Amino acid sequence: MVQPAFSAGGADWVAIWRDMYQREREQAERITMPTQPDCWAVQAPRFAAAAERSQQPDAFMRFLLPRLCPTDTVLDIGAGSGRYESVLAGAVSEVLALEPSPAMRTHLEQRIANEHLSHVQVIPAGWPMADIPTCDVAIAAHVLYAVGEIEPFLRRMYAVARRSGYVLLAFRHPSSFISPFWQLFHGEPRLPLPGALECLNVMYQLGIPAQLTLVSGLHRFNYAGRDEALADLSWRLRLPADTDTEQALDKAIDTFLEQGEDGSLSPREQPTHAAVLWWEHESSAE
Repeated sequence: MVQPAFSAGGADWVAIWRDMYQREREQAERITMPTQPDCWAVQAPRFAAAAERSQQPDAFMRFLLPRLCPTDTVLDIGAGSGRYESVLAGAVSEVLALEPSPAMRTHLEQRIANEHLSHVQVIPAGWPMADIPTCDVAIAAHVLYAVGEIEPFLRRMYAVARRSGYVLLAFRHPSSFISPFWQLFHGEPRLPLPGALECLNVMYQLGIPAQLTLVSGLHRFNYAGRDEALADLSWRLRLPADTDTEQALDKAIDTFLEQGEDGSLSPREQPTHAAVLWWEHESSAE
């Protein structure tokens, strides 16, 4: 049952979320970028490679796994390239991996085939429009930053999951480290997307009785090497493909990123914690 709504500080947090999302998008769209039908087409290979490098179970899975039952059906909203599918498939009876991006689904389906995950079903649809039956547990890991209309997303997630729901978010978008790069190339700081605290306030405004639990030791954002960093940052910063710009970006990488002994590159300062926002329906918590 949805609880009575409570709006922290008397603010309209749904509107605040939408405004932060729209202002960030408007800032990005002032810089032209080639249009593609699938916005993840360029990034999907890098996301898949990063998922392969990350050790599982990570802090989010270590928090979630004790709360799952072997008979559960788990809905993974925005499964991406399948970072969590192998771990989930080993813990529950069925995983519904919802992913709207064709490019991401290609990597997701390949991973499922490679690991013989027979009880993982890929659903090629977006949320909240997807026609999904009720499940026991729903998760959404680092998905909501890209959602402008958060209310229908969360209301449907709360309604579809019979027992509980788990939303993993950073307090600021994991790629917020690009702000000094953006300042250098575009003359202004990168505007922030909403994150965990804004989402928690939205949940209470909607009457979703969520708890916030900090999780530490999540996978650090890094690049395998300079070529990957150059390609990814050029895409994120919407930079033109010319020699002068590439040289300036190469120099900026030395300023704003640090190199590991293995040649990887990562932001000099990264958050040590993210947040799991989660709820249990009253009937299942008793």
